[in-house]
Amino acid sequence: MLDELLNKPWFERVESDPDRFVNFGTAGSQEWWYFDAISSDGRDAIVIVWYASLPFDPEYGVQTLCHLRNPSKFPAPNPLDHCAIGIHWYRDGKTLAYALNGYKAEDFRHQTAPFTVEVDSNRLERDQTGYQLTVETPALDGQSVIKVSFRFVPAASTVPFATDLGTPESRHEWTLVAGDCQVTGHIEINGPDANALNFEGRGYHDHNAGSEEIRLAMKTWGWGRVHVDTDTFVYYFSDAKAGTRSDLVLKLRDGEPQLGQDYIIHAPWRKPTIFGLLYPGQVALIPFDKNRREKPAVVVRMGKPVDAGPFYLRWVAEFTVNATHYLGITEWLETRNLHRPWFNWMIGYRLKRPKRTGDKRPKT
Repeated sequence: MLDELLNKPWFERVESDPDRFVNFGTAGSQEWWYFDAISSDGRDAIVIVWYASLPFDPEYGVQTLCHLRNPSKFPAPNPLDHCAIGIHWYRDGKTLAYALNGYKAEDFRHQTAPFTVEVDSNRLERDQTGYQLTVETPALDGQSVIKVSFRFVPAASTVPFATDLGTPESRHEWTLVAGDCQVTGHIEINGPDANALNFEGRGYHDHNAGSEEIRLAMKTWGWGRVHVDTDTFVYYFSDAKAGTRSDLVLKLRDGEPQLGQDYIIHAPWRKPTIFGLLYPGQVALIPFDKNRREKPAVVVRMGKPVDAGPFYLRWVAEFTVNATHYLGITEWLETRNLHRPWFNWMIGYRLKRPKRTGDKRPKT
């Protein structure tokens, strides 16, 4: 089956480390390691992201755009000076805890063996059986601290998959590292709105690295995933600025990509937000054959977003597969509002720059 998949123009089996630090290093480049999980009872969803360089940091974006316009006057920014840790905890479609905390290059550390990434004292480490995620970071309110200890164990047949969503001149490597993981752990909020949860569920992990400032590289970008019994569906569609359209639907079984019918992604209409962002209110993944289009295999209904901003949306959405409803996670990015002055001031309410932990960090 994998030999047949390797003949697909969009399929690239990852021979190198799928989590490797690509580190393009160019002005505006971005890179992140993304993890999410939904609890077994469907009530709680967790998203944790380690950013080597945060594409939504307006300081980084403005410095990059100024440098590209006039390199002799404006020096190129160091991408690692815009590293960050992001964490989101949703319960029943509402946010319980949120943090997006930015740091400088001296607060970012990486090693290849064992694979480890740290942003301040927030540590992502991989061993022979899975990933250990350890987070202790101030929440958005500045009065609380979010603490996390999670274990992600990829399914037994996991095969990493990679594709380039960009162009030869503007690469954007998307690597589906582990699409189906068993997740256990503990999350708590220490502060005025104290809360805690012993977590058990299923999760997902991917890795992104782009060489060009994301507003210049991408117009729109949609993604979603859902677990259905032993299967996982993942879809991705993006429009690069150069006019390249990338559409991908992947079905995994026990973590391994399956060769089946090709799919088309049908998102026929857009709904506007208060910021003028146009997003697909519904997405259908339709098996395709040469003679006819069949009924959708998967229908995604977005509903109310759990995160909404001037350029980005996230949902814990309803996926319908064979007339049965499942919860999954979807995202939508439209970059035209990114780094514009009349939106930049809003980011400061979400992106904080707390004091570094410093020497309290564990040694690698």
